[in-house]
Amino acid sequence: MQLKIFGSSVVPDEEFTKGLKTLFDIEEEAWDDLANWFLTTKSFDDIDDSSSPAIAASSLLPEQFSDCVYSLRFVLEAWQRHDLQLLDIQRDLFTLGYDNEKIDRLSAALLLRIEPVKERVYASFMRFEHENAILPTIEDIDVVCDIRPIFEDYVFPAPVKGKGVDYRKILGFSYVVLVELLSEDIEGKTRKLSFQMNEKSLEDLQSALQRAREQLAILKDSTRELFQIK
Repeated sequence: MQLKIFGSSVVPDEEFTKGLKTLFDIEEEAWDDLANWFLTTKSFDDIDDSSSPAIAASSLLPEQFSDCVYSLRFVLEAWQRHDLQLLDIQRDLFTLGYDNEKIDRLSAALLLRIEPVKERVYASFMRFEHENAILPTIEDIDVVCDIRPIFEDYVFPAPVKGKGVDYRKILGFSYVVLVELLSEDIEGKTRKLSFQMNEKSLEDLQSALQRAREQLAILKDSTRELFQIK
């Protein structure tokens, strides 16, 4: 079974199949919610765009909304990438076992409405692919402020009696920032990096990031016209 929306070597994955089933099981009124979101969102990422009024007003549960978005986004990407016609998509849906009458209603009520954004959806997909290729990207950041007592001596090895220092005596306190970064590569493999910083190191990092932001702004300004970057 070769489906045009999957190209020559790809078959439907479990997530796509689940989303497609949800799309055909929900009330047709909910298709309006999905169409409104696709026509108004800028990111085409329902997780990043979770506060969108279109999602908040939807009658769908969050999981249902995400399932439908996944399958529709895939269809739109394939529509643009493989230069498909609506009839190609309808035939694929029929091949996957869906009723012709409902396919026609889905096409008229939803697919044709969101067809104008297929180029932007595909561009968003390719941007994600390029931005996440080669090196892992940061997915989560945890930061905790901590205070540590500074004792006069170590507890190990055991202190020698008669020394001039006392492991029970507090000399003061040190303030540190604990950081844990979670990164993920394009294949879904995750890595954690944990480290600590004193106030001076934190200031150095903040200054470096600010200088990097300034450089990025300069780079964007100098290349926007050259490459017509929006």
